[in-house]
Amino acid sequence: MLEDKSINATARIPLREPKDMLPEQAAEYFASPHTQTNMARLMALAETMAPHLKAMNMAMATSITLPPREREVVALAVLHLERGEWEIVQHREVAEFMGIPKAMVDAIANERYSDQMFTDREQALLAFTRQVVRSVRVDDLIFKAVAAFYDPRQIVETIFVIGNYMMLLRISEVVELPLEGAAGAGFWKSQKQPA
Repeated sequence: MLEDKSINATARIPLREPKDMLPEQAAEYFASPHTQTNMARLMALAETMAPHLKAMNMAMATSITLPPREREVVALAVLHLERGEWEIVQHREVAEFMGIPKAMVDAIANERYSDQMFTDREQALLAFTRQVVRSVRVDDLIFKAVAAFYDPRQIVETIFVIGNYMMLLRISEVVELPLEGAAGAGFWKSQKQPA
C-alpha cells in the first residue's frame, strides 16, 4: 500500500477523498494497493469521463497489437519528451517490471534514440513518437521508416498510445498532482502480461 501521506497531499485542485467517491469509485479505489493513487483520486472528479478513459486504457493494456514492451517504450518517450513527473516515476517501475534495461530508459530520457542498444524497429518507433509529440505531423521519411516495421493498425494504435499519455500528463501536470510513490507496475502485474 502507498504511504498514508498520499491522502493529505495537496494539488491545485482538491483530490476526491475516498469517503466522497461514488460507490463504484470507492470499491475500485480500495480493491488493490496499486489503485490507491492520487491519480485515481483526481480521476474520480471526472465521474462521467473517467470510466471511459479507464476502458480505453484497459484496451491499450490488453488488446492492442502493438507489443507490450514497444508500447512501454512509446509511453516512456512521451513522458520524457513532455516531462510528466508523476507518470515518469510510475513508468520507470513499469519498465523495470517489463525487463526494459535502465540504460535504455536513460537513453529514452535523454533522447538518444539512435543509440545502438535500440533495434532499427525501436529507433523508427521512437523517431515517430518524437515527431508526433513535437510536431504533430510526421514527415514522409519518418513515416516510411515506421511503416516498414508496423502495419496500419499498429501505427494508429501507437498514435492512440501517444495521445493517451500526452493527455494524462497534461492532467497531472496542470493539477500539480503530488507524487505519493510508485505504484505503476501493480496494474501490469495484475494483468499477468508478458514483457
